[in-house]
Amino acid sequence: MGITVEHGYFTDLDEARREIEAEGHFLQEVDAQPSGGTPIHWHDIGIHFYVSEGVFRFQDPATGAVHECGPGSKFVIPERTLHIEEDHDGYKGVVGLTKEIFPEPFIRPPEELEALAEEA
Repeated sequence: MGITVEHGYFTDLDEARREIEAEGHFLQEVDAQPSGGTPIHWHDIGIHFYVSEGVFRFQDPATGAVHECGPGSKFVIPERTLHIEEDHDGYKGVVGLTKEIFPEPFIRPPEELEALAEEA
């Protein structure tokens, strides 16, 4: 399964929190500071993000689509899925994580994903 984005998905953060808990994901509040972005990378954890303030921009290299996720948007980046974080002015929201502990390092280069595929 690839990256999914749904705009206008929710209006109330409590609604998003309930959904995260119902799905069995681990809830975290996020207050991301402005960033110049992060080149192509992946995480060894799935992310279900609900944006409440600001805009998070990212690119899906599998499709070439650039997504702008503002308040009310939900996006899902499955575990081990390549993506590119664009520069942003900060954003807030809640995230449901598929693992309780963040695997380290959190940001992983594409080469490591390719090596894992070769091992399989």
